[in-house]
Amino acid sequence: MPNNWEIGKEARELNEKTIFERMKIERRSIKRLAGAFVIYFLTMISFYFLL
Repeated sequence: MPNNWEIGKEARELNEKTIFERMKIERRSIKRLAGAFVIYFLTMISFYFLL
C-alpha cells in the first residue's frame, strides 16, 4: 500500500507544475538520445559499406 501513496504524491506534485515544467527534458536524456542516434547512424553506415 505505501507504494500507491508515493505514486499519488508524485501525481499531485506533477499536477501543480506548469505545462512548460512538465515538458522540460533533462540534459542527461538529450545526451543519451543523441548518443543513440550516433550509434544508429554508425551501424547503418557500416552495414551499407559492408554489404
